[in-house]
Amino acid sequence: MTGIIFDIDGTLTNTTKVDDKCFINAFKIVFGIDISYQNWSELTNVTDWGITEEIIIKNWNRIPTEIEYEKMISEFVAQLHSESKVNEKQFQEIEGALNFITFLSKKSNISIGIATGGWEQSANLKLKSIGIDAAEFAVGNSNHFKTREGILSKVIQELSDNRKNKIDRIIYFGDGTWDFLTCKKLNIEFIGIDNSKNNKLKKLGQKLYLATLNNTN
Repeated sequence: MTGIIFDIDGTLTNTTKVDDKCFINAFKIVFGIDISYQNWSELTNVTDWGITEEIIIKNWNRIPTEIEYEKMISEFVAQLHSESKVNEKQFQEIEGALNFITFLSKKSNISIGIATGGWEQSANLKLKSIGIDAAEFAVGNSNHFKTREGILSKVIQELSDNRKNKIDRIIYFGDGTWDFLTCKKLNIEFIGIDNSKNNKLKKLGQKLYLATLNNTN
């Protein structure tokens, strides 16, 4: 049995730009801190939880409270909803994503998971926008795990627990530097998605990558 796991932003949904925009706006509203200059790759944990915690520690020398996290999530999702109404084209799929997921779902020897550094509420909104119901798959997100390793490991464990047949191979599709490094750390096969054509994965030494998920079946 093969477990195939997907990132969301930049891999299944073409939402990296709008996600960053809404996260930055929400952070400014909730915490009064401008993070528009921030390079995510410079942070320790590139997840919504990890980013929020690290920036607040840096600026206020403490971790955010539960209420602050809840406000941040709520405002972030509200920003995404607002943007979807202004321009729904910001929430399109990466070419071929839905067809590829549908194709894989019909395979008896494949189990599908989704591992995202985003929060559950925002992740579900983006998946729904391209016709994917997260409830149908094993899912890991930033609501319960701060690290990419924790999120991905959770999905792998759930895939293993939900199947009678042993998962003996894991393949992860992702677009971020952090996706590549996490898979390398966990010794997991990685296929890069370079929808933006910035060659950042190639520069890291990743040899197998695709521009989109079109024609992957």
